[in-house]
Amino acid sequence: MKKEKTTIQENAIETGALPEFINGIPTAKNRSRERRSLIAKYYSNLWRKLQKEGRKNTIFNDFLGVDVYIVEKESDKKTINAASKNWQSTYAVQYLEDIVREAFCDENTPVFFTPKKGTQTKFRYKNIAILYYDFVNQDVPYLNFKVKLTIGIKSSEKHVQYCVNKIDVK
Repeated sequence: MKKEKTTIQENAIETGALPEFINGIPTAKNRSRERRSLIAKYYSNLWRKLQKEGRKNTIFNDFLGVDVYIVEKESDKKTINAASKNWQSTYAVQYLEDIVREAFCDENTPVFFTPKKGTQTKFRYKNIAILYYDFVNQDVPYLNFKVKLTIGIKSSEKHVQYCVNKIDVK
């Protein structure tokens, strides 16, 4: 069975077609309900891992030099809605810890923005930071993409992971 999976993946790479599943994530557009469930599971596993490690649900971001909190019912809410729309965003959530740690700002691009009306103001963010993370895979072209990490900053200076999703680069 493992040999068959490898052959399917090799064929997909050669033809440019996507396999039906990548890392257990369904790639079809109409499978967002399944991806929503997977994202919720990834967050649950990450919270448990961070708590076990005694990190109080934080991951240090090297670029900003701050702890970024992963908050239940806040960090996962927007991400579940946004990231379930395509498989790459869901794939990114599997690597959320790496993304939060290593996300950076593109040169000549502002980092901080005013919160948008709606959920960002509902969570009482006084500022929003936008960072990016590049997935790079020399062997598998469809695993090369960029994700945007949105961090909400509260008046207490607490940085909260708000959303992570794949972006189209122009």
